[in-house]
Amino acid sequence: MQLSLFCQRVRSTLLCFLFLLFTNAIIAQQKEQVLHNLNTLLVNTVMEDLFTPPVASRIYVYPNIAFYECIRLDDPTLPGLAGKLNGLKAMPQKPNGMAIDNFIAACVSYSYVAQALVGTEYKIENWRNKFTDSLLQLPNQTIIKNSIQYGHTVADSIIAWTKQDNYLKSRGMMRYVIGNKPGDWQPTPLDYAQGLEPHWNTIRPLTLKTAAQFSPKEKLVFSLNKKSMFYKSMMESYNIVKNLDSAQKATALYWDDNPNVSANIGHLNFFIHKISPGGHWLLIAQEACIQKNIPVTKAAQVCTFTAIGIFDAFISCWDEKYRTNLIRPITIINRVVDKDWVPYIQTPPFPEATSGHSVISNAASEILTSLLGDNFSFTDSIEIPFGQGIRSFHSFYEASVQSSNSRVYGGIHYPETARISVLHGRTIGKHVIKMLYLQASP
Repeated sequence: MQLSLFCQRVRSTLLCFLFLLFTNAIIAQQKEQVLHNLNTLLVNTVMEDLFTPPVASRIYVYPNIAFYECIRLDDPTLPGLAGKLNGLKAMPQKPNGMAIDNFIAACVSYSYVAQALVGTEYKIENWRNKFTDSLLQLPNQTIIKNSIQYGHTVADSIIAWTKQDNYLKSRGMMRYVIGNKPGDWQPTPLDYAQGLEPHWNTIRPLTLKTAAQFSPKEKLVFSLNKKSMFYKSMMESYNIVKNLDSAQKATALYWDDNPNVSANIGHLNFFIHKISPGGHWLLIAQEACIQKNIPVTKAAQVCTFTAIGIFDAFISCWDEKYRTNLIRPITIINRVVDKDWVPYIQTPPFPEATSGHSVISNAASEILTSLLGDNFSFTDSIEIPFGQGIRSFHSFYEASVQSSNSRVYGGIHYPETARISVLHGRTIGKHVIKMLYLQASP
Protein backbone atom coordinates (compact mmCIF):
# COMPACT_ATOMS: atom_id res chain seq x y z
CA MET A 1 0.00 0.00 0.00
CA GLN A 2 2.80 2.36 0.97
CA LEU A 3 4.73 1.39 -2.17
CA SER A 4 1.65 2.05 -4.30
CA LEU A 5 1.14 5.47 -2.68
CA PHE A 6 4.82 6.24 -3.20
CA CYS A 7 4.55 5.29 -6.88
CA GLN A 8 1.51 7.52 -7.29
CA ARG A 9 3.42 10.44 -5.81
CA VAL A 10 6.42 9.80 -8.04
CA ARG A 11 4.12 9.55 -11.05
CA SER A 12 2.36 12.79 -10.08
CA THR A 13 5.69 14.56 -9.57
CA LEU A 14 6.95 13.26 -12.90
CA LEU A 15 3.81 14.42 -14.70
CA CYS A 16 4.17 17.86 -13.15
CA PHE A 17 7.82 17.93 -14.19
CA LEU A 18 6.92 16.87 -17.74
CA PHE A 19 4.15 19.47 -17.79
CA LEU A 20 6.61 22.19 -16.85
CA LEU A 21 9.11 20.99 -19.43
CA PHE A 22 6.47 20.85 -22.11
CA THR A 23 4.98 24.23 -21.36
CA ASN A 24 8.41 25.80 -21.10
CA ALA A 25 9.39 24.34 -24.44
CA ILE A 26 6.16 25.10 -26.28
CA ILE A 27 4.60 28.06 -24.48
CA ALA A 28 7.16 29.81 -22.25
CA GLN A 29 9.20 31.34 -25.06
CA GLN A 30 5.98 32.64 -26.57
CA LYS A 31 4.26 33.88 -23.42
CA GLU A 32 4.99 37.55 -23.97
CA GLN A 33 3.93 37.21 -27.61
CA VAL A 34 0.58 35.83 -26.47
CA LEU A 35 0.06 38.93 -24.33
CA HIS A 36 0.99 41.13 -27.27
CA ASN A 37 -1.37 39.22 -29.54
CA LEU A 38 -4.17 39.77 -27.05
CA ASN A 39 -3.57 43.52 -26.91
CA THR A 40 -3.33 43.73 -30.69
CA LEU A 41 -6.61 41.84 -31.03
CA LEU A 42 -8.24 44.14 -28.48
CA VAL A 43 -7.01 47.33 -30.17
CA ASN A 44 -8.26 46.11 -33.55
CA THR A 45 -11.62 45.08 -32.09
CA VAL A 46 -12.05 48.46 -30.39
CA MET A 47 -11.23 50.21 -33.67
CA GLU A 48 -13.77 48.15 -35.60
CA ASP A 49 -16.42 48.64 -32.91
CA LEU A 50 -16.05 52.45 -33.28
CA PHE A 51 -15.55 53.20 -29.60
CA THR A 52 -14.56 56.77 -28.79
CA PRO A 53 -11.00 57.39 -27.50
CA PRO A 54 -12.05 57.83 -23.84
CA VAL A 55 -14.19 54.68 -23.94
CA ALA A 56 -11.37 52.82 -25.69
CA SER A 57 -9.04 53.66 -22.81
CA ARG A 58 -11.48 51.97 -20.43
CA ILE A 59 -11.60 48.86 -22.59
CA TYR A 60 -7.79 48.65 -22.74
CA VAL A 61 -7.13 48.98 -19.04
CA TYR A 62 -9.33 46.41 -17.32
CA PRO A 63 -8.24 43.30 -19.28
CA ASN A 64 -4.58 44.24 -18.77
CA ILE A 65 -5.15 44.61 -15.04
CA ALA A 66 -6.71 41.13 -14.99
CA PHE A 67 -3.72 39.65 -16.83
CA TYR A 68 -1.24 41.46 -14.60
CA GLU A 69 -2.87 40.40 -11.34
CA CYS A 70 -2.51 36.75 -12.39
CA ILE A 71 0.94 36.82 -13.97
CA ARG A 72 2.59 38.95 -11.29
CA LEU A 73 2.40 35.90 -9.00
CA ASP A 74 5.30 34.54 -11.06
CA ASP A 75 7.46 37.51 -10.01
CA PRO A 76 7.38 38.50 -6.32
CA THR A 77 9.06 41.84 -7.11
CA LEU A 78 6.02 43.13 -8.95
CA PRO A 79 3.62 45.20 -6.82
CA GLY A 80 0.02 44.15 -6.44
CA LEU A 81 -2.68 46.64 -7.39
CA ALA A 82 -5.33 45.87 -4.76
CA GLY A 83 -5.74 48.82 -2.41
CA LYS A 84 -3.89 51.10 -4.86
CA LEU A 85 -6.52 51.40 -7.56
CA ASN A 86 -9.80 52.97 -6.47
CA GLY A 87 -12.24 50.27 -5.39
CA LEU A 88 -10.01 47.32 -6.31
CA LYS A 89 -9.98 44.66 -3.62
CA ALA A 90 -7.65 41.69 -3.33
CA MET A 91 -8.00 39.07 -6.04
CA PRO A 92 -9.79 35.81 -5.15
CA GLN A 93 -7.56 33.38 -3.31
CA LYS A 94 -6.56 30.10 -4.87
CA PRO A 95 -7.96 27.09 -3.01
CA ASN A 96 -5.36 25.48 -0.77
CA GLY A 97 -3.33 22.91 -2.60
CA MET A 98 -4.63 23.89 -6.04
CA ALA A 99 -1.81 23.91 -8.59
CA ILE A 100 -2.12 26.84 -10.99
CA ASP A 101 -0.27 27.94 -14.11
CA ASN A 102 -0.41 31.72 -13.69
CA PHE A 103 0.15 32.39 -17.37
CA ILE A 104 -2.83 30.29 -18.43
CA ALA A 105 -4.96 31.95 -15.76
CA ALA A 106 -3.80 35.39 -16.94
CA CYS A 107 -4.75 34.72 -20.57
CA VAL A 108 -8.15 33.34 -19.66
CA SER A 109 -8.84 36.22 -17.28
CA TYR A 110 -7.85 38.82 -19.87
CA SER A 111 -10.11 37.25 -22.47
CA TYR A 112 -13.23 37.14 -20.27
CA VAL A 113 -12.80 40.75 -19.15
CA ALA A 114 -12.16 41.94 -22.71
CA GLN A 115 -15.17 40.02 -24.00
CA ALA A 116 -17.37 41.75 -21.43
CA LEU A 117 -16.32 45.21 -22.65
CA VAL A 118 -16.24 45.07 -26.45
CA GLY A 119 -19.07 45.00 -28.97
CA THR A 120 -18.00 42.12 -31.22
CA GLU A 121 -17.57 39.67 -28.36
CA TYR A 122 -17.14 36.66 -30.63
CA LYS A 123 -13.64 37.76 -31.67
CA ILE A 124 -12.37 37.50 -28.10
CA GLU A 125 -14.35 34.33 -27.44
CA ASN A 126 -12.91 32.70 -30.57
CA TRP A 127 -9.40 33.54 -29.41
CA ARG A 128 -10.02 31.98 -25.99
CA ASN A 129 -11.50 28.84 -27.51
CA LYS A 130 -8.44 28.37 -29.72
CA PHE A 131 -6.14 29.02 -26.79
CA THR A 132 -7.83 26.55 -24.46
CA ASP A 133 -8.07 23.97 -27.26
CA SER A 134 -4.31 24.22 -27.73
CA LEU A 135 -3.86 23.22 -24.09
CA LEU A 136 -5.70 19.92 -24.52
CA GLN A 137 -2.57 18.26 -25.89
CA LEU A 138 -0.59 19.00 -22.73
CA PRO A 139 -0.15 16.54 -19.85
CA ASN A 140 -1.68 17.09 -16.41
CA GLN A 141 -5.04 18.44 -17.42
CA THR A 142 -5.86 19.02 -13.75
CA ILE A 143 -3.45 21.97 -13.61
CA ILE A 144 -4.85 23.33 -16.85
CA LYS A 145 -8.46 23.04 -15.67
CA ASN A 146 -7.52 24.66 -12.35
CA SER A 147 -5.82 27.50 -14.18
CA ILE A 148 -8.75 28.13 -16.51
CA GLN A 149 -11.15 28.05 -13.58
CA TYR A 150 -9.03 30.46 -11.53
CA GLY A 151 -8.59 32.81 -14.48
CA HIS A 152 -12.36 32.90 -14.93
CA THR A 153 -12.81 33.63 -11.22
CA VAL A 154 -10.37 36.54 -11.36
CA ALA A 155 -12.16 37.84 -14.45
CA ASP A 156 -15.52 37.74 -12.65
CA SER A 157 -14.00 39.80 -9.84
CA ILE A 158 -12.60 42.41 -12.27
CA ILE A 159 -15.85 42.57 -14.25
CA ALA A 160 -17.81 43.20 -11.06
CA TRP A 161 -15.36 46.01 -10.28
CA THR A 162 -15.84 47.58 -13.73
CA LYS A 163 -19.59 47.80 -13.14
CA GLN A 164 -19.00 50.20 -10.26
CA ASP A 165 -17.10 52.84 -12.27
CA ASN A 166 -20.22 54.82 -13.34
CA TYR A 167 -19.78 54.02 -17.03
CA LEU A 168 -23.25 52.57 -17.52
CA LYS A 169 -24.90 55.46 -15.70
CA SER A 170 -22.95 57.97 -17.80
CA ARG A 171 -24.49 56.50 -20.96
CA GLY A 172 -27.86 57.90 -19.95
CA MET A 173 -26.77 61.42 -19.05
CA MET A 174 -27.99 64.39 -21.04
CA ARG A 175 -26.23 65.68 -24.15
CA TYR A 176 -23.87 68.59 -23.83
CA VAL A 177 -25.47 72.04 -23.91
CA ILE A 178 -23.50 74.34 -26.19
CA GLY A 179 -22.49 77.63 -24.57
CA ASN A 180 -23.05 81.04 -26.13
CA LYS A 181 -20.27 83.16 -24.64
CA PRO A 182 -17.69 84.53 -27.16
CA GLY A 183 -14.96 82.01 -26.28
CA ASP A 184 -17.15 78.93 -25.79
CA TRP A 185 -16.52 75.82 -27.83
CA GLN A 186 -18.78 75.36 -30.85
CA PRO A 187 -19.27 72.27 -33.05
CA THR A 188 -16.79 72.16 -35.93
CA PRO A 189 -16.74 70.93 -39.53
CA LEU A 190 -17.11 68.53 -41.21
CA ASP A 191 -19.79 66.93 -39.07
CA TYR A 192 -20.61 69.70 -36.57
CA ALA A 193 -21.05 66.86 -34.08
CA GLN A 194 -22.19 67.34 -30.50
CA GLY A 195 -19.62 67.37 -27.70
CA LEU A 196 -18.06 63.94 -27.26
CA GLU A 197 -18.25 62.32 -23.80
CA PRO A 198 -19.08 65.49 -21.81
CA HIS A 199 -19.62 63.41 -18.66
CA TRP A 200 -16.38 61.42 -18.79
CA ASN A 201 -15.23 63.17 -15.63
CA THR A 202 -17.92 61.21 -13.76
CA ILE A 203 -16.13 57.93 -14.51
CA ARG A 204 -14.25 56.54 -11.51
CA PRO A 205 -10.51 57.12 -12.01
CA LEU A 206 -8.00 54.48 -10.99
CA THR A 207 -5.31 56.45 -9.15
CA LEU A 208 -6.72 59.99 -9.00
CA LYS A 209 -8.63 61.24 -5.97
CA THR A 210 -10.85 63.33 -8.24
CA ALA A 211 -11.02 64.07 -11.96
CA ALA A 212 -9.89 67.65 -11.23
CA GLN A 213 -6.92 66.67 -9.05
CA PHE A 214 -4.35 67.76 -11.63
CA SER A 215 -6.20 70.57 -13.33
CA PRO A 216 -3.36 72.74 -14.73
CA LYS A 217 -2.72 75.94 -12.82
CA GLU A 218 -1.93 77.66 -16.10
CA LYS A 219 -4.91 78.32 -18.36
CA LEU A 220 -5.19 79.69 -21.86
CA VAL A 221 -7.93 82.29 -21.27
CA PHE A 222 -9.98 83.49 -24.21
CA SER A 223 -9.35 87.11 -25.18
CA LEU A 224 -9.31 89.04 -28.45
CA ASN A 225 -6.98 91.65 -27.02
CA LYS A 226 -4.05 91.58 -29.44
CA LYS A 227 -1.59 91.61 -26.54
CA SER A 228 -3.19 88.60 -24.83
CA MET A 229 -1.63 85.14 -24.83
CA PHE A 230 -4.75 83.73 -26.46
CA TYR A 231 -4.68 86.13 -29.40
CA LYS A 232 -0.95 85.59 -29.94
CA SER A 233 -1.38 81.81 -29.78
CA MET A 234 -4.36 81.96 -32.14
CA MET A 235 -2.36 83.93 -34.71
CA GLU A 236 0.56 81.55 -34.30
CA SER A 237 -1.79 78.64 -35.11
CA TYR A 238 -3.06 80.51 -38.15
CA ASN A 239 0.43 81.21 -39.51
CA ILE A 240 1.84 77.76 -38.76
CA VAL A 241 -0.85 76.02 -40.79
CA LYS A 242 -0.53 78.48 -43.67
CA ASN A 243 3.21 77.78 -43.87
CA LEU A 244 3.46 74.06 -43.12
CA ASP A 245 6.45 72.28 -44.64
CA SER A 246 6.37 68.65 -45.76
CA ALA A 247 7.89 67.36 -42.51
CA GLN A 248 5.29 69.13 -40.39
CA LYS A 249 2.47 67.82 -42.58
CA ALA A 250 3.82 64.28 -42.27
CA THR A 251 4.02 64.63 -38.48
CA ALA A 252 0.44 65.92 -38.27
CA LEU A 253 -0.80 62.94 -40.27
CA TYR A 254 1.35 60.43 -38.40
CA TRP A 255 -0.10 61.32 -35.01
CA ASP A 256 -3.62 62.14 -36.22
CA ASP A 257 -5.09 59.00 -34.59
CA ASN A 258 -8.64 60.21 -35.14
CA PRO A 259 -10.62 56.96 -34.94
CA ASN A 260 -13.48 58.25 -37.07
CA VAL A 261 -12.43 60.76 -39.74
CA SER A 262 -15.19 62.05 -42.02
CA ALA A 263 -14.63 62.10 -45.77
CA ASN A 264 -16.79 63.68 -48.44
CA ILE A 265 -16.64 62.93 -52.16
CA GLY A 266 -19.45 64.69 -53.96
CA HIS A 267 -22.67 63.47 -52.39
CA LEU A 268 -20.91 60.51 -50.76
CA ASN A 269 -20.09 60.78 -47.07
CA PHE A 270 -18.11 58.04 -45.34
CA PHE A 271 -15.80 57.46 -42.39
CA ILE A 272 -12.19 56.33 -42.23
CA HIS A 273 -11.52 54.22 -39.13
CA LYS A 274 -8.12 54.52 -37.49
CA ILE A 275 -6.45 53.73 -34.21
CA SER A 276 -7.13 55.97 -31.19
CA PRO A 277 -4.38 57.84 -29.30
CA GLY A 278 -4.68 55.42 -26.37
CA GLY A 279 -4.42 52.43 -28.67
CA HIS A 280 -1.37 53.94 -30.36
CA TRP A 281 0.45 54.33 -27.05
CA LEU A 282 -0.55 50.92 -25.73
CA LEU A 283 0.98 49.44 -28.88
CA ILE A 284 4.08 51.63 -28.48
CA ALA A 285 4.50 50.04 -25.04
CA GLN A 286 4.07 46.65 -26.69
CA GLU A 287 6.56 47.35 -29.48
CA ALA A 288 9.14 48.57 -26.97
CA CYS A 289 8.80 45.28 -25.08
CA ILE A 290 9.08 43.24 -28.26
CA GLN A 291 12.13 45.10 -29.54
CA LYS A 292 13.99 44.59 -26.24
CA ASN A 293 12.81 40.97 -25.68
CA ILE A 294 11.19 41.86 -22.36
CA PRO A 295 9.73 38.78 -20.62
CA VAL A 296 6.03 38.37 -20.02
CA THR A 297 5.89 39.44 -16.36
CA LYS A 298 7.67 42.74 -17.02
CA ALA A 299 5.81 43.23 -20.30
CA ALA A 300 2.51 42.82 -18.45
CA GLN A 301 3.58 45.48 -15.97
CA VAL A 302 4.62 47.86 -18.76
CA CYS A 303 1.34 47.44 -20.67
CA THR A 304 -0.85 47.58 -17.57
CA PHE A 305 0.76 50.61 -15.95
CA THR A 306 0.72 52.43 -19.29
CA ALA A 307 -2.97 51.61 -19.76
CA ILE A 308 -3.74 52.87 -16.24
CA GLY A 309 -1.98 56.15 -17.02
CA ILE A 310 -3.85 56.55 -20.30
CA PHE A 311 -7.20 55.89 -18.62
CA ASP A 312 -6.65 58.41 -15.83
CA ALA A 313 -5.19 60.94 -18.27
CA PHE A 314 -8.37 60.84 -20.35
CA ILE A 315 -10.51 61.44 -17.26
CA SER A 316 -8.36 64.37 -16.13
CA CYS A 317 -8.14 65.87 -19.61
CA TRP A 318 -11.86 65.57 -20.35
CA ASP A 319 -12.66 67.16 -17.02
CA GLU A 320 -10.45 70.10 -17.99
CA LYS A 321 -11.90 70.34 -21.50
CA TYR A 322 -15.50 70.74 -20.44
CA ARG A 323 -14.63 73.01 -17.52
CA THR A 324 -12.64 75.52 -19.61
CA ASN A 325 -14.85 74.95 -22.69
CA LEU A 326 -12.38 76.74 -24.96
CA ILE A 327 -13.15 77.50 -28.59
CA ARG A 328 -11.22 75.64 -31.32
CA PRO A 329 -8.83 77.43 -33.73
CA ILE A 330 -11.00 76.85 -36.81
CA THR A 331 -14.01 78.54 -35.20
CA ILE A 332 -12.32 81.68 -33.91
CA ILE A 333 -9.94 82.09 -36.85
CA ASN A 334 -12.81 81.84 -39.33
CA ARG A 335 -14.74 84.33 -37.23
CA VAL A 336 -12.13 87.07 -36.75
CA VAL A 337 -9.12 86.42 -39.00
CA ASP A 338 -9.79 84.46 -42.20
CA LYS A 339 -13.12 82.85 -43.10
CA ASP A 340 -11.41 80.51 -45.56
CA TRP A 341 -8.73 79.13 -43.21
CA VAL A 342 -8.94 75.40 -42.51
CA PRO A 343 -6.80 73.18 -40.27
CA TYR A 344 -4.61 70.55 -41.87
CA ILE A 345 -6.40 67.68 -40.08
CA GLN A 346 -10.01 67.36 -39.00
CA THR A 347 -10.93 68.96 -35.68
CA PRO A 348 -12.44 66.44 -33.24
CA PRO A 349 -15.80 67.24 -31.58
CA PHE A 350 -14.94 68.52 -28.10
CA PRO A 351 -13.44 71.62 -26.46
CA GLU A 352 -9.83 72.60 -27.09
CA ALA A 353 -7.94 72.70 -23.79
CA THR A 354 -6.17 70.64 -22.77
CA SER A 355 -5.06 68.51 -25.71
CA GLY A 356 -6.19 64.91 -25.31
CA HIS A 357 -3.40 63.43 -27.43
CA SER A 358 -0.79 65.56 -25.69
CA VAL A 359 -1.97 64.70 -22.19
CA ILE A 360 -2.25 60.94 -22.69
CA SER A 361 0.97 60.77 -24.75
CA ASN A 362 2.99 62.52 -22.07
CA ALA A 363 1.39 60.53 -19.27
CA ALA A 364 2.30 57.34 -21.13
CA SER A 365 5.83 58.53 -21.90
CA GLU A 366 6.42 59.36 -18.24
CA ILE A 367 5.32 55.89 -17.17
CA LEU A 368 7.27 54.10 -19.90
CA THR A 369 10.40 56.09 -19.08
CA SER A 370 10.04 55.20 -15.41
CA LEU A 371 9.69 51.49 -16.19
CA LEU A 372 12.09 51.09 -19.13
CA GLY A 373 14.48 54.01 -18.75
CA ASP A 374 15.28 57.26 -20.51
CA ASN A 375 17.07 57.22 -23.87
CA PHE A 376 15.14 54.05 -24.70
CA SER A 377 15.37 53.90 -28.48
CA PHE A 378 12.47 52.26 -30.29
CA THR A 379 10.80 52.09 -33.68
CA ASP A 380 7.10 52.78 -34.03
CA SER A 381 5.56 50.85 -36.92
CA ILE A 382 1.96 51.11 -35.72
CA GLU A 383 0.92 53.56 -38.43
CA ILE A 384 1.92 51.33 -41.36
CA PRO A 385 -1.66 50.03 -41.89
CA PHE A 386 -2.83 53.65 -42.12
CA GLY A 387 -0.26 54.63 -44.75
CA GLN A 388 2.05 56.66 -42.49
CA GLY A 389 5.14 54.41 -42.47
CA ILE A 390 7.47 54.03 -39.49
CA ARG A 391 9.27 56.43 -37.17
CA SER A 392 12.20 55.88 -34.83
CA PHE A 393 12.70 57.72 -31.56
CA HIS A 394 15.54 58.03 -29.09
CA SER A 395 13.17 58.16 -26.13
CA PHE A 396 9.53 58.05 -25.15
CA TYR A 397 9.74 61.74 -24.28
CA GLU A 398 10.81 62.53 -27.83
CA ALA A 399 7.79 60.69 -29.20
CA SER A 400 5.35 62.35 -26.81
CA VAL A 401 6.64 65.85 -27.55
CA GLN A 402 6.35 65.15 -31.27
CA SER A 403 2.77 63.97 -30.80
CA SER A 404 2.00 67.21 -28.94
CA ASN A 405 3.54 69.34 -31.67
CA SER A 406 1.57 67.41 -34.27
CA ARG A 407 -1.69 68.85 -32.93
CA VAL A 408 -0.36 72.35 -33.53
CA TYR A 409 0.81 71.46 -37.04
CA GLY A 410 -2.62 69.97 -37.66
CA GLY A 411 -4.26 73.25 -36.69
CA ILE A 412 -6.52 71.79 -34.04
CA HIS A 413 -4.70 73.13 -30.95
CA TYR A 414 -3.01 76.39 -29.98
CA PRO A 415 0.75 76.23 -29.28
CA GLU A 416 0.20 77.44 -25.73
CA THR A 417 -2.30 74.64 -25.10
CA ALA A 418 0.22 72.09 -26.35
CA ARG A 419 2.84 73.39 -23.91
CA ILE A 420 0.43 73.27 -20.96
CA SER A 421 -0.77 69.82 -22.01
CA VAL A 422 2.73 68.32 -21.95
CA LEU A 423 3.07 69.34 -18.30
CA HIS A 424 -0.46 68.15 -17.54
CA GLY A 425 0.26 64.67 -18.91
CA ARG A 426 3.63 64.24 -17.25
CA THR A 427 2.24 65.25 -13.87
CA ILE A 428 -0.37 62.49 -14.21
CA GLY A 429 2.22 59.94 -15.31
CA LYS A 430 4.44 60.66 -12.31
CA HIS A 431 1.44 60.40 -10.01
CA VAL A 432 0.42 57.01 -11.44
CA ILE A 433 3.89 55.53 -10.92
CA LYS A 434 4.03 56.91 -7.38
CA MET A 435 0.63 55.47 -6.48
CA LEU A 436 1.30 52.03 -7.96
CA TYR A 437 4.48 51.61 -5.97
CA LEU A 438 3.01 52.79 -2.67
CA GLN A 439 2.57 50.20 0.06
CA ALA A 440 -1.06 49.12 -0.08
CA SER A 441 -3.24 49.76 2.95
CA PRO A 442 -3.73 46.70 5.17
